Amino acid sequence: MKNRNKRLLAMTFAAVMSLSMASCGGNSSTEENSEETTQAATEAETEESTEAETEESTEEETTESATEEEEPAADAKPLSEILAEIPKAEAKSASLKEIGKLEGEDIDNYDPFLYKEISDEEIQCLDYTGKPLLDGKVDYVADLGDTGLYVYYLVPDGDIPYCGLMDAEGNVILSADEKVGTFDAVDDRFVKAYLPEAVTTDKDNAIYYSTSKMFSVDVGEDDVMYSGTVKLYDTKEHKFLENTAQKSDPNYKIGNDIITFYDDDSNTVALTTDDKLLDIEGKSVVGDLITEYSSGKTVVYDKDMKKLFTTDYSISEMTDTHEYYSIYDSESGKRGIIHKSGTIMVEPKYGSISYLSDGVFSYYFDDYDKQGLLYADGTELTKDDYKSLSATGVPGYFNASTQDSKYTLLNAEGNEVIKDTDYRFNEGNYFASNGDYEYFIINSGESLKIASSGDYYGNNLLGSRKDNAIFDLVTGEKVLEGFDQSYQAYGYIYAVKDGETTIYQVETSAE
Repeated sequence: MKNRNKRLLAMTFAAVMSLSMASCGGNSSTEENSEETTQAATEAETEESTEAETEESTEEETTESATEEEEPAADAKPLSEILAEIPKAEAKSASLKEIGKLEGEDIDNYDPFLYKEISDEEIQCLDYTGKPLLDGKVDYVADLGDTGLYVYYLVPDGDIPYCGLMDAEGNVILSADEKVGTFDAVDDRFVKAYLPEAVTTDKDNAIYYSTSKMFSVDVGEDDVMYSGTVKLYDTKEHKFLENTAQKSDPNYKIGNDIITFYDDDSNTVALTTDDKLLDIEGKSVVGDLITEYSSGKTVVYDKDMKKLFTTDYSISEMTDTHEYYSIYDSESGKRGIIHKSGTIMVEPKYGSISYLSDGVFSYYFDDYDKQGLLYADGTELTKDDYKSLSATGVPGYFNASTQDSKYTLLNAEGNEVIKDTDYRFNEGNYFASNGDYEYFIINSGESLKIASSGDYYGNNLLGSRKDNAIFDLVTGEKVLEGFDQSYQAYGYIYAVKDGETTIYQVETSAE
């Protein structure tokens, strides 16, 4: 790998930062929770505060409302049907399909893109085949969270640089002619688009800033701030949501059906994901549900204000799911789980419940340092023996922090697969090192030992530099070997052998 030229180093340390966050790297969508603060404890405090405020305000507004009778949910699903719809926790193996050779010479990679050095001050960004990207006018490329898209930044031509969106093949999804300054992924479908209008020195009027510092938590003396408009862009429908446009940088909450945020005047705005404004006066938005507290009961509507059901319990969101909601019994002070259709899945009996993944939740009774795993049908998969629990990113596996600050890997049945390690298991990360680096083989529960830290390529693929091989972490088998070097760009895998580079497309399938 040759030395990075001055232009690439400058771009490496250049970041576009939202003014609404404290950041060390520039992605507002990714936050690491500290090990000392459990997800369950944080959500419990938030839910209790939210519910208390909602019930107090809405009860005052509805004192003259007619008494709502408890009604069964018209579209409620049987619990058996809900459980049958939970996807089976299953990791997917990946194979590599050769699709061609990399064209040109002196091509280098800087994840996630390819480039060619023109001079110490200039690089030329290339597409996945090695051809100049968008007529050679691209200055830098960055990936965009889980959207599968890439942000291409044009060579600056004036005070404000602009960017656009493209797919892995270099096809333009949103042109830089739309004059977006930068993007920030909110989820795998919606992204924030920052449309700058002028350079500003007024921090209160700025929507983002650019910095040359590697780490930044606030605007520095040499940083540049921009005023303008922020709005959501739908990468699925390829359109802006005009009703989300603000002169500040909102914290958009995205559901499958409903989006909410606070506008520039601190009013709550709710709209559907197809950009239709919703009238929620006197009501609250809870994920994809609209709720109204009336005479001691919670009335629940969908985005079209169709009445779904009423319940004696208050309802609050759970993170990372739009299927399940937390219910709270104000008399007992306990929580349970309700499905979005109105089916109560777990009656209130816990101090708090948090969603993890694959139909599995964490729970605690009275002490949030004593947690256990709970399935969607109410089965306690483990006792409440763990200090904290979290998803790993790999289907069917969960991290458990023990009371003595060690880590245990649990499977979807609550069984301890690996006990008392110093490492938390996450997708693509090694979990032990005794001269060798050990990676968890998902199907067998055994370990893959390699002589050096591997390069994780996503899709459960691990490249080993010393072994000159790429392994499937689902099976532990080699999917490619015998090359001199491998790397990744635009989601493709590149293998170099005797100066020739072969391009591989990643294809996934369940074992």
